[in-house]
Amino acid sequence: MKEKPDFRKVLESVAYRHDTRKVFDGFVRLAACTLACRSREAEYLEEAKRWKAEDLENFADALGALILEMEAKPYEDVLGGYYMDFALSSKGQQWNGEFHTPKPICDLMARMMAGDCNQLPADRPITVCEPACGAGAMILSLAQACPPEVRRRLQVTAIDINKTACDMCFINTTLWAIPTRVMHGDTIAFKFWSAWSNVFYQSPFLLAATNGQGRPPTPPEVERLKASLVPPKQPELFDTR
Repeated sequence: MKEKPDFRKVLESVAYRHDTRKVFDGFVRLAACTLACRSREAEYLEEAKRWKAEDLENFADALGALILEMEAKPYEDVLGGYYMDFALSSKGQQWNGEFHTPKPICDLMARMMAGDCNQLPADRPITVCEPACGAGAMILSLAQACPPEVRRRLQVTAIDINKTACDMCFINTTLWAIPTRVMHGDTIAFKFWSAWSNVFYQSPFLLAATNGQGRPPTPPEVERLKASLVPPKQPELFDTR
């Protein structure tokens, strides 16, 4: 029986000639651009010119192998776990505060958050914000916890300060058909540098495809996001006036 291709081995074969972090970053950037339906073509070409033709062929093989593995492991963050093992050193994990949440914990939290999906509104999109998305493991678990008719109405905003994490999240949510807008930014400081909508995000994607992906979110979009993340001020328990 022919052995199934393993994207890890393909990337590690490229890493013989390059730094492992550079290889992983290049792979996920090119893969994210490939899945963006030609709306990130300039970004793709910018990254592609840094690699030889044989490296690009290996990246294409790695993406195919990744997709096959994801099909066998529904809604599992295959990329994020490998990123921690392959591209990020233990010191890097400590310095950057990056941790991979195991799928059972993501699944538990997603079920707690989703609750009874039948009680969700049936006549409008269901907005979700993941302010520190990483590779999107929590988003995948949430989508898995929702029935298909609810999953199609999700409108996810995923934010991370790490550009590589943004690319991983874009790949995961696109391949699992989760409507998502990924933002590269600092949620705490409310500073955003770039944003990309996947094809399932509907009209925002069409607008982004026309105007160019990768631009920062507009001020009105940031204000709407801020309003969704900052809870309303609670009344004082005692009137001190």
